[in-house]
Amino acid sequence: MASETTPLIDGNTSPKKAGRPPPPYVYAVAGIATINSVNLGFDIGVSSGVGLLIQEDMHLSNWELGLFMGSIHAMAAVGSMFSHYFCDRLGRCRTFTLSQVIFLMGMCLLVTSKGFTQVLISRIFTGFAIGVAMAIDPLYISEVAPASHRGLLTTLSEIAINFGILLGFTANGVFADLPVGVNWRIMPICGSFGPSAMIILSLTVMPESPRWLVAQGRDNEAEGILRDTHHASEDTNILLNGIKHEAEEEAKFARLGWQPLLQPDAQTRWMMIVGIGVAVAQQITGIESVVMYSPEIFKQAGVAKTDADLFAATVCLGIVKTMCIVVSASFLDNFGRRPLLLLSMAGIASCQALMSSGFATGRQVVVVIGMFGFISFFSFGIGPICWLLASEVFPTNIRAKAMSMATTLNRLTSATVALTFLPLSDFLGMSGCYGLFAILSALAGMIQFFTVPETKGKTLESVKESFDARTFELAQT
Repeated sequence: MASETTPLIDGNTSPKKAGRPPPPYVYAVAGIATINSVNLGFDIGVSSGVGLLIQEDMHLSNWELGLFMGSIHAMAAVGSMFSHYFCDRLGRCRTFTLSQVIFLMGMCLLVTSKGFTQVLISRIFTGFAIGVAMAIDPLYISEVAPASHRGLLTTLSEIAINFGILLGFTANGVFADLPVGVNWRIMPICGSFGPSAMIILSLTVMPESPRWLVAQGRDNEAEGILRDTHHASEDTNILLNGIKHEAEEEAKFARLGWQPLLQPDAQTRWMMIVGIGVAVAQQITGIESVVMYSPEIFKQAGVAKTDADLFAATVCLGIVKTMCIVVSASFLDNFGRRPLLLLSMAGIASCQALMSSGFATGRQVVVVIGMFGFISFFSFGIGPICWLLASEVFPTNIRAKAMSMATTLNRLTSATVALTFLPLSDFLGMSGCYGLFAILSALAGMIQFFTVPETKGKTLESVKESFDARTFELAQT
């Protein structure tokens, strides 16, 4: 999720214009912060195996399994609404600490569960922690990193999440053959090392955000951190004054409350349609069905029979997903947001139609090709573009609340997909289910074709002009 007051990437921060790299200290700090994203990804990935094994161990229905999978996203929506409250009250580093403590509490409740009720309680803790933590990583990096390198460094969060998902898939495969009732308890424990390390590092090593320190009147400390994170040739007084000015602007916009969003003018309405619409469309594609239920999909496709083979196939899926995210980060500033977004949505819809055809005809190869194509097009396009585009189209006066709204609706849509996927597949069959996702993805892509402008290489002011209700056109690039 984007920073409240600072876009993840503006029109002047492409790698080609960034000049010399930032000090090594910035890379170190950003690297530590991304441990948080690895933790989040691990829980998402490991849940795909843990959920199916809990279903076998506790004899859960598909609705109960859907509740296990979906509850974490529903609570993440709640957590995301409180994230900025904690960040502003406690500071960025202490919010890192708090989220990881809550995360570990949820994990402990899960691995000691003796019934489904305790399992669901554990998901409440874990989901809330994920919702809080989702915003901190990119927010912290964007506030600590030099402005010219924010875009490149904040993409590390998305890469780290996908690396964490891959680690979760791997843990599923490694421990799948342990006795039932033991295997699903061991898998989440593997993810305890990251949160524990994050707690220690956030209390001892990580510097606080200069922006937060300025808000607390601790200008000397903020200036010291700015000196560490910028080259000696840069004037930290100018940087400090810039932060103070932005803080004053933020306070002025905060007094407007929700009025700009609840009573938007035509221009703001276009921005909300694009920013919030893309956030919802990201999950309408049904990506959670693949991330969280891939072993079940492989099983129904007849690709593998044993749990170990199913989880091994899932690991391959995770490798492809992570590689595509890394490749996408290299192309966003070269090819633009709009072309990659539209290509991604067209590819997703086509691959989902292929999966539907494969399930209908019983052709395993077609299902597998469609599934890997789906995850590739998603990871190459709308996956990373979603939050980047939102951070660019929302102007300063609505960015904080609009991003909060976009994140909440994104998580609620994700929760709905995770909750209803198995019951829906029981009702429609896997073929009908992915046929429905293909239609939804195609419709979302068509809407984006007529509404989403290009933002690559544009200043925030020129992006805003793209949404002038009198001049907005389809081909605006």
